[in-house]
Amino acid sequence: MRKKRIILIIGDVETLGYFSKELAVYLHDMGREVFIWDVLHPADSITAFEVLPDKSDSVLVTFNFIGLTGEGQFGGAGPAIWEEYGIDIINIMVDSPIYYFPLLNRRFKNLSIACIDRNHVSYVRRWHPEIENVYFWPLCGNELIDETTAGPGIYRGQFVRSTSSGPELSKRERNLVFIANYVTPEGIRGAIENADREYQEFLYDICDQMIKSPSLVLEDTLYERLKEAFPDEPDRAFPEAMHHCIFVDLYVRSYFRAKQVRALADAGIQVHCIGKDWDKLDCRHPENLIHSGRMMTSADCVRALDEAVISLNVMPHFKDGAHDRIFSSMLAGCVSLTDTSAYLDEVITPWEDYAPYELGNTDSITDAAMRIMHDPELAQHIADMGRLKAQSSFTWREFAGSIDAVVRAAR
Repeated sequence: MRKKRIILIIGDVETLGYFSKELAVYLHDMGREVFIWDVLHPADSITAFEVLPDKSDSVLVTFNFIGLTGEGQFGGAGPAIWEEYGIDIINIMVDSPIYYFPLLNRRFKNLSIACIDRNHVSYVRRWHPEIENVYFWPLCGNELIDETTAGPGIYRGQFVRSTSSGPELSKRERNLVFIANYVTPEGIRGAIENADREYQEFLYDICDQMIKSPSLVLEDTLYERLKEAFPDEPDRAFPEAMHHCIFVDLYVRSYFRAKQVRALADAGIQVHCIGKDWDKLDCRHPENLIHSGRMMTSADCVRALDEAVISLNVMPHFKDGAHDRIFSSMLAGCVSLTDTSAYLDEVITPWEDYAPYELGNTDSITDAAMRIMHDPELAQHIADMGRLKAQSSFTWREFAGSIDAVVRAAR
């Protein structure tokens, strides 16, 4: 019998829970039975789950191994509840696979993996060949949905997707927004402050290499540098070693994020930063940083995009994938200003669907932002074309369709 029920988890990481709510809306629209597990209400979730008929006729769709990390409500230190009932699992990783080595190595029963970058697909297939099904499912854009909690149990259309859209660009209140938190260099360095000096120097040298060559693929670069440093080690040792190099991803990601925002602010462009700690960014013109000073919900972020002319994206090492910020911005009808990737080059057109810049070139980002701000007709054209492209190809409807296709094929 083909699987028919999709189990989604909300209530853990807010962003990932919002993704699950988006999926619930579209899967329900497709006629799928959807069950919501709310980790903030474990007793109610367990009770609702226990009365489900034919539990094995279900597929868990989760993000970043939520529900699979030994949480008490999902089985604790023993087999996860999904394994106990023979429930298939699709885990969607929205970060580099190097973060998840222990879990990828755990060998869950009936586990499939979905990656948001084709380089991540290659990594999992190379280093974890025991995982039979590995999919490339690029992230989609968020739309505004009602934040009302549906409660654990069968989903019956309780989340409501807004059909409204933001005004034309000339009526928007914010010229440029960036939805992300800032992590200070000191905060990142704390992750390796207890490591020996030689190891720290090794990691910083890789960071310098990746900063000088922004097109480098994180996972490939880590493997090459580790292989060079430890030529006699067998290949099977390197996935765990790469897991211990997460610092490189955090440091380089934060470096470029800060660099782009600083360049814009110091060029006289106001940047509305929707996230924490931007008051700690060192720049010559801090008066051009308008920061919320706090975490915002995903719905708040969508509303902020509805008020923006330009939305900045700095890709977090997705060299053959895309961040949801890009498509959320396009759906909101503002101009997505982003560095690009091999995947983006295939699916959207620069200066037609979005505004491009080069990650290692600060003149590139300031020039692109100024061009948009000084040419309202071009800006509106890009915003309009981007919205149409995103509505046709980059909503969670497409992601739900990928899930539906896989579930239909499961027996």
